[in-house]
Amino acid sequence: MNTGRLLVKINRLSAWILLVFMIIFLISGYAWNKEILLPLYMAERMHTNLDLYLVFFFLAHVLISTKFTLARWRIGDERLVNLLLIAIGILFFWFILAIDQSG
Repeated sequence: MNTGRLLVKINRLSAWILLVFMIIFLISGYAWNKEILLPLYMAERMHTNLDLYLVFFFLAHVLISTKFTLARWRIGDERLVNLLLIAIGILFFWFILAIDQSG
């Protein structure tokens, strides 16, 4: 299997996982705020523990989609674009980890 097909599969998988996590995140946030649907401790725990997973799958989905879009538009050298997108992903994830650790 070539790299392009693998990235398409990872992109689709990350989109589905992101959808499931977003639904859980929204329901748990609503339950935490309104104190319905779930016990308060469970809603709070689910809502606060999902953020890193959401960020990871969001970045994976968006960065892979950006790579394909830039390739389709023939913008930039493929290796440079790959390097920049990986650097952006690492930087943003590190930034979110730093925020999460400080809070």
